[in-house]
Amino acid sequence: MFQRDAVVLHGMISEFTYQSGKGSTVTKGFCATCGSPVYGRNTRSPDHITLPLGAMENADGLQVEVVIFERDKPHWDQLGEDVAFFATQPDWTPPE
Repeated sequence: MFQRDAVVLHGMISEFTYQSGKGSTVTKGFCATCGSPVYGRNTRSPDHITLPLGAMENADGLQVEVVIFERDKPHWDQLGEDVAFFATQPDWTPPE
């Protein structure tokens, strides 16, 4: 089980850790049964985790604020004017 604040997941979570091109340690958590991504962590932003929208039961009210690796998005995926985006991993950390 993984728990962080109000997020609780049940089942086996496996992790894969690697060094990013920026020198930080990146950890990807995924379902041990099907391989679906569940969360991501980066030592450059230790107080934040990333969650895929597909892992949420209800994403109503959430808005995209930042897109990383924008260079890899499909041509039809248009970003809103208020979305910050980076072609690759940025020298940026989320605001508090």
